[in-house]
Amino acid sequence: MINIYICDFRSNKEIQHMVVRQNMTISALLDEVLDLPKDINVGIFGKLMDNSYTLKNNDRVEFYEKILVDPKIRRKKRVSK
Repeated sequence: MINIYICDFRSNKEIQHMVVRQNMTISALLDEVLDLPKDINVGIFGKLMDNSYTLKNNDRVEFYEKILVDPKIRRKKRVSK
C-alpha cells in the first residue's frame, strides 16, 4: 500500500490523504477509486501527467480545470481591442 495526497480544484484547496494499492495508475485511480471521468487533467506535483503514470508513495495528485480559452490568444484579442 502507498500513501497519496489528493488536491482537487473543486474542494477549496483541501488536501486529502488516501492509501491505495501499489502499482495503481492514474487511470485506475480515476475509474476504480474516485469515480471521475478519464478526460480530466491530472498532474503530480504540478506537472501534467498521462493517465498511464504509476503512482508512487507520497505523490500529490492534482486535478485541474479544463482551460476554455488559450491564454495567449486571449491576450492577443485583448490587445487588439
